[in-house]
Amino acid sequence: MKKQNLIIVILLFFSGVYLHAQKNKDQTEKGMLFTLKYEHQDCSYEILVNDVPVVNFFGLGGGFSLKKEINQYILKPGKQDITIRIYPQKKTEDSFEDLISESAKVKIVIKKNKEPLSMLDVAEAREKGIQTEWDVLSFETPAIEKNVPYIEFKTSFNVLDKDITWKIKGWSESRDLRNDPDLRKQVDAFYENFKSILASKKQQEYLKLLKTSIHEEAESKPWFGADLEKDLSNEMLQYANEERNFIYPCENAEMKFYGNGKIVTLICKDSTTYGYSPLISKTAKNVMPKVHVFYLHKPKGSNELEIIR
Repeated sequence: MKKQNLIIVILLFFSGVYLHAQKNKDQTEKGMLFTLKYEHQDCSYEILVNDVPVVNFFGLGGGFSLKKEINQYILKPGKQDITIRIYPQKKTEDSFEDLISESAKVKIVIKKNKEPLSMLDVAEAREKGIQTEWDVLSFETPAIEKNVPYIEFKTSFNVLDKDITWKIKGWSESRDLRNDPDLRKQVDAFYENFKSILASKKQQEYLKLLKTSIHEEAESKPWFGADLEKDLSNEMLQYANEERNFIYPCENAEMKFYGNGKIVTLICKDSTTYGYSPLISKTAKNVMPKVHVFYLHKPKGSNELEIIR
């Protein structure tokens, strides 16, 4: 090999090493992506992060494993609380067992990883002995020793200062809603307005309702910059323009509080859709119905309900 060609090869090699190192440095400086992997057996359940539901299941079946990104539920570094609430399993389309089965359990695994990483990035990192994913928490609910209608388990995980670079308020400064005398009337009106906006395909009004939630989700994934918020907004605009029918009208909805009283939502108590939002719609484009789950708060200094998640 000629001396000139050898110099070029060496320069290219070190340039590649530098770019790879710089890429990893940038990813680290932008924080980590936290994911929750979960599965269950013989039960209905809720999984809450910092007292806000991220997963709930009140349907038939079980045993499958799914993932959920949870960055938007992490408002600051330090201890993050996990609550798992277990209820009796559903036995038919419109009925539940009276008590929790002794075989009931929920298993969760929380991991953090650098993002974004393609399959090629992961493969290259593995070949070089570079770690790209870390186990944060693994927890399985203990054996049910007696038949009860409800049981709750708590655990937690820690987030390092360097792992969270985003700044989102969420519900941290919101008002406590538990003693608001007119709250139920306001919540019912919000749900009716939400339904009317979607049914009328008022895209911009629908996007306005979700603005804060979309913004904070994008902020919690800083690797994508402003593009993610734009993409999420466009996705919602397209969704709001679809013809839809609202199905399973809920005759009995209960108001439930989360986020230490700073968040409120409605949960249907009817047997068919028990445990889910009272708003469920179906479009011609989607085989599966859409359950419209959202959590409301009143920002500091405001008396107006807004969607925060």
